[in-house]
Amino acid sequence: MKNIRRIISLCLVTLLVSSASLTAFAETPAETASRYIKAIINKIYEDYRFDVDRDKLYEAALDFLIMENPYLLEGTIDAVTGVLDKHSEYFTREEMKSFMDFVEQAYVGIGVTILETENGIQVTEVNTVGGAYDAGILPGDVIIEVSGENVLGKTLDEVTEKVRGDEGTYVKIKVLRADEALEFDVERRRIYTETVYFSIDDKDKIAYIYITEFATTTADSMKDTLEHIESKGIKKFIIDVRGNPGGSLESVSEILSMFVPKNKVLTKIEYNDEKKNEKILSTAKFTSKPNRDIIVLANGESASAAELFAGALQNLKLAKVVGETTYGKGSMQQFLGLNSNRNFTLGDIKLSIAEFTKPDGTKINGVGIEPDVKVKNGYESFDTSSLTPMTISARYSVGDVAEDVRAIEERLSALGYFKGEADDTFDENTKTATEKFQNDTGLFVYGVMDYTTQSVLNEKIDSLEVEVDRQFNKAYEMLLKE
Repeated sequence: MKNIRRIISLCLVTLLVSSASLTAFAETPAETASRYIKAIINKIYEDYRFDVDRDKLYEAALDFLIMENPYLLEGTIDAVTGVLDKHSEYFTREEMKSFMDFVEQAYVGIGVTILETENGIQVTEVNTVGGAYDAGILPGDVIIEVSGENVLGKTLDEVTEKVRGDEGTYVKIKVLRADEALEFDVERRRIYTETVYFSIDDKDKIAYIYITEFATTTADSMKDTLEHIESKGIKKFIIDVRGNPGGSLESVSEILSMFVPKNKVLTKIEYNDEKKNEKILSTAKFTSKPNRDIIVLANGESASAAELFAGALQNLKLAKVVGETTYGKGSMQQFLGLNSNRNFTLGDIKLSIAEFTKPDGTKINGVGIEPDVKVKNGYESFDTSSLTPMTISARYSVGDVAEDVRAIEERLSALGYFKGEADDTFDENTKTATEKFQNDTGLFVYGVMDYTTQSVLNEKIDSLEVEVDRQFNKAYEMLLKE
């Protein structure tokens, strides 16, 4: 009998110690409960005399919680993806829409660029493929009403939110043009932003191409860009994918096929099931190496498809990479296509399903692309020698004309406040830039370039440091030697 009592006492002590350890470090009741159920399941699994599946114990707990609290479903899915790699995640429907717009580099809107000015929200640019262009809205128009609601005094974000809506719908926009109020019915359209920019140095016959992302329309833009550049007889290229977050495999494969001979391996795709593994081949029409000298610029923010682009050209000895080691995202994601029913409206799960490599199978994920030539960008003091001297001999406001105004605008422009070409006239744009500068530097905000504001402006210019693009300079130098 004493032995039985002793055994019971030991069991009770064990339970009490276990309970104490469970609650000792608890921060909230929810965390205590979570740790407690895990400890109980583990204890059952270890001590239960008969066969039991640990997963079935967790499934029973999950089934009970979801059955009793069905509204937790979406949060539970989000929690499950939260323990996977950082590129696997749950998207609500709204997040899905935003993500797809990001991938496609598209947005639904009326096709205008707007700026917050003293007079209100002013249209500065009108996209020729947008609804605003067809309706007749012009740069300089000030938006005063959206869908019948007065927006004077509203912020840029507030007006943008009211203007945007579903693709194909219309919105009434009233603008002030000079002294006339005009109203337009404007269609909201899906507008694709440009992802390929280029410039040509005719003297040295070198082309610079900047790819911001590998989006849906990037391949077509790249094709047109290459045709235009090569029509001028240029064969030397700097292709910049610095800061490029990636994009779609289809897009980067199409673009690589503009540089890599037909049937050459662009990348290898590796799945959990080796039977699914595949090679992506170039679909180019040419079969031999093109007559091009190429430098690819990359940095630590070049990721995913950008790394595949740089790594493939480097691996196939079609280009040299200059810059810094890239991000190291060599994984490929796919949406699962979750079903919604009348009780639940779900988004989708973006899941890492495969890894892609360099053409020879070299790993990219977690490693990145090592440049052939490592170069870091740096900073140096801003060169003020080209600026108009500023005398600080008078105060300036709207309507004033003086050479000092040009000097002021040049300095505001160098600091990123003034947009446009500097001249001798202090206009509304100068006033807006002055107000923003005064606000950011803790001065009294009233749009007048007084003596104090001019002194602080000069101080900011004297201490200004600008980034020196040593990576670009090195690439240019290398191509000149080719």
